[in-house]
This record gives sequence, structure tokens and C-alpha cells, in this order.
Amino acid sequence: MTKTAYYADYVYYNNKIHTNTHLLAENGTITGIAEIPADDYKIEVFSNSAIFPGLVNTHTHLPMGLFRGMADDLPLMEWLQNHIWPAEAKWLSPEFIQAASDLAAIEMIKSGTTLSNDMYFLSDHIATSLKKSGLKGIIGVGVLDFATKFGTGADDYIAKASDLYIKYKNDENVSVSLCPHAPYTVSPENYVKCVDFCGKHDLLLHTHLMEAANESADSLAKHGKTTVQIMNETGAFDIKSIFAHCVQLSEEEIALMGEKNVSVAHCIQSNMKLANGFAPVKQMMDAGINVTIGTDGAASNNDLDMIDEMRSVALVHKGVLRDATALSAETVLHMATTGGANALGIAGTGELKKGNKADFIVVSFDSPKTTPVFNPVSHLVYSASASDVTAMYVNGKCLMKNRVIQTMDEDKIKYNARLWADKIING
Repeated sequence: MTKTAYYADYVYYNNKIHTNTHLLAENGTITGIAEIPADDYKIEVFSNSAIFPGLVNTHTHLPMGLFRGMADDLPLMEWLQNHIWPAEAKWLSPEFIQAASDLAAIEMIKSGTTLSNDMYFLSDHIATSLKKSGLKGIIGVGVLDFATKFGTGADDYIAKASDLYIKYKNDENVSVSLCPHAPYTVSPENYVKCVDFCGKHDLLLHTHLMEAANESADSLAKHGKTTVQIMNETGAFDIKSIFAHCVQLSEEEIALMGEKNVSVAHCIQSNMKLANGFAPVKQMMDAGINVTIGTDGAASNNDLDMIDEMRSVALVHKGVLRDATALSAETVLHMATTGGANALGIAGTGELKKGNKADFIVVSFDSPKTTPVFNPVSHLVYSASASDVTAMYVNGKCLMKNRVIQTMDEDKIKYNARLWADKIING
């Protein structure tokens, strides 16, 4: 029986800061907090630090990190159709996906993300990286109407998801989702197939929705309905699902999605970089939508840094709304932890409380920019950086300590990523 007490100056337990205390864990499960633990606990001490729940990235494309910086400063459809899709068609392979996913795993560990929700292809190789690293994640199987090197059409993609579902249905760290890409690449009929499959197996449906300004107009012209109407009619709002972006929602659509208690992955930095606008996050939350935080892929962000993402979410919406109280640091931390875990349907994580898994990060407040400390949550959102994350534990297992990753060879992975960059540059 392994019993460990993790001491820090601040512990964010039960959504409240506790000072000078120990987070207690037994066999990877949180058992409480204590100022003085029992003698049979092994003690880990983190001075001038805070313990927070591991961060939850609710929308990303992990293998796209090897395309980071390849086609910047372009609008969404030009970026996607003229650069990203051709690059994917040329370069994606099991070896590429493995190298890119390994890179994403070490980036997430070093920036505080313990759980991610991915959407891509060859997802089994993404799972391999997650399992090697010790991270938790949902591997999403992409669905398109048309054939690619990964499948012949929607039915084939769904069949591949079925195989992965069987493989990982009892896995502690990895689960599977079905990911119809977007309403402009997947027909309403195929969305119905995806909804039915997810409902039958209690899987997460993960899709893009209302990212671009012309999305609903195009949908009206093609189908006589907006994309939100289509999602509602296919039943996508009535199962476990999460919708990425939702930048261009009308008031009526927000009200409908609020009534349905829909979850949204807000990707503010990607939306700004691709000039898609600002999602009405405060309005969505007020309507009852569970708004969470994602980074999107590192080709459009250009990183997987959830601390930086939290800061952008908190600051930008204050500025857009001209309301300094719009999204507090505590609200944004909830979006990036408990709200995200709830949206993904992953029990036992996203919050430090008795009975949950010991999935947490240690953030140092020892640098000049985090000294002194009045409000540790405010410090995490407004002052800290990814480089201040000094340790990470998942299921009580140490994945990083003193900024050194314990489960993967960081130097080897970065070297391999550079080799892939050379291949891409040289064609």
C-alpha cells in the first residue's frame, strides 16, 4: 500500500485554497488533506509552490505539432485547404503520428495538462504516446464524407472507431471518441450515424461547430438549415458531446444550446490567430452552456500551453465586454479543470477532492513575477507560465519532477521532431 503526503504552501482542494498543508493520496487516489500526516505516509515537499488539479485540454489535434509554424498568418479556409490538408495528405503516416504525438505528450507534461481530448487519424498511435507518457486522453477518430488514406468514407471511419473502442474500453487512461470533422465536411445523414454510434456505446461525440463566419449561410444554401439546427435535429445535443469553437452563434442558438446543457470547447488563441472572431463565452455560460478551454492544434495556436490559454480567456473577454468582472480567475480555472473533465465525461479527475485520482500539478511561485503571493489562483492565471510547472502526477504516478520528465526521453523526442521538420522542408 502506497501512501504519500504532498506538502505545498497552497493546495487547491475542494475548489478552495488551503495553506501550508499536505494533499494525501493512497494507491493513486486522493484521501484528503492534513496539516500533519500520519507517520506511515511518505512525504514529498514542494516549497514556495502551489498544488492545482491537472489542466484539461478539451479540443486539440495533437499530431499537428509537427506542422507548427508551417503556414501562419492566413485565414482559416486558405490555411486549411491550401496548406494543412495538402501537408497531411503528403506526410501523415504511422511514423509521423507517433513522432508528433510523442512531442505533444512532453509539451503537455511540461505545461500542466494531464487530460486531453484529441481529434485526428491513426489514433491508436496517439494512444501509444499517451500510455508511454502516463497522461490521460480521449483519442478521437475523425469522420469525413469522403475517402482519405485513412478510410473510404463515413462507414469505414466509424468501423475503425468501433475497433478502437473495443481495444480501449477498459483502459484506465485512454478512451475513444467519434469525431465527425465539421458540418461542411460531414453530411447530416452521416452525423446521424455518428450520433447513433456514440449513443449506443456511451462515447463522446466531438466535432467542430460554427468556427467560420459563413458556416451557417453555406449550410442554409445547401441543406435549408443552419448547422446548429442540423446538430439539434441529428440528436447531437442530446448525447455526451462537445463542440469546438462556436464563435458565430446567434442569441437563439445560444438559448437552445443552453437549454440542452451543451458543452463547448473554447479555443481563443486559435480563433484570434485565424481571425474567426470572439466567441460569446459569457453569454453562453449565462445561458447554461458548459464552456471549457482547448488549445486547438499547435499548427493554429501555436502551442498546447493551457496556462497561457487561460490567461487569454480571462483577459480578452474582459476587454471585449469592457467588464473587468466578466470571467474571474476562479471561473477560468474551473473551465480548464472541473468543467473540462465533466464535459468529457471522465470521472475522478479535474478536481482535487477525496475519492478522485491524484492527478495534479505543482506550480512554483518562486520567481520574481510570482512574488509575493496574495491569491494563488490569480497567480496561476495572470502571472505564472508553463515553465513554472515543476512537477506532475497522474494516478499518483510522477510524470515530471523538477522539470525533468520521468516517463519519456525528451531529448530523443525533440531530435526526432527536428528530423521530421527537415524532411518536410526538403520535400
